Amino acid sequence: MLAIAPAAMLSFSAPVTLRPAAVTRGSSLQMDVMSTGVSTETGNKVWDPLKLADKMDESNLNLIRAAELKHGRVAMLATVGWAWTATGAHFEGMLSTSQGVSFADAAASGNPIVAASMVPAAGVWQMILAIGALEVTWENKYPATECAGNFGVPAVTSDPAKLAELELIELKHGRLAMIGIISFACGAAIPGSVPFTLSEQPEAPQGGPACRQTGSSLRPDVRVGPPHSRE
Repeated sequence: MLAIAPAAMLSFSAPVTLRPAAVTRGSSLQMDVMSTGVSTETGNKVWDPLKLADKMDESNLNLIRAAELKHGRVAMLATVGWAWTATGAHFEGMLSTSQGVSFADAAASGNPIVAASMVPAAGVWQMILAIGALEVTWENKYPATECAGNFGVPAVTSDPAKLAELELIELKHGRLAMIGIISFACGAAIPGSVPFTLSEQPEAPQGGPACRQTGSSLRPDVRVGPPHSRE
């Protein structure tokens, strides 16, 4: 993901016309962007190895930032949803009355990808149409090329420094969630593609202490009994 949106853009101020020279745009961007999206993970500088920002005007940069925010927000919801279903929790009732599939049936599959495949085609189209309607409505009301992902929600603080901190937190959480949900999906669809999962705990060495799983941790099997007498 590119940390390339200038601070003025992320504070949703009036559009500012950037100077036409590509070099000037890039250098100006490097100065303005430091307050949002740039952190130790990117070496405290704009991470743009392909120099894509040099070829963009402000509307393009707004669009890129809006796309990053939207993908990050969806990924955060998806990550929480995946973790929630992994606990075995699910809605009550029928997922599809026509196909006779209940939410309990989907949860019993033990794999969110398999559970998603149990949704009938009509249900998938319902979701696509609903999400598409929301996208068109919101894009008409808050164009990405102008609002950069801001949907008019009032800021939780009037302190500019605190607002910049919260914007950076949202970006970081979104970036991590995008990596996380892809890892979950790959781990479920391609066995062994993720280096470590809780379902693949190492076995105890031959002759070593037996281990048992308690919650999400492993510990040696401890036998409780009277202390050995010292002779």
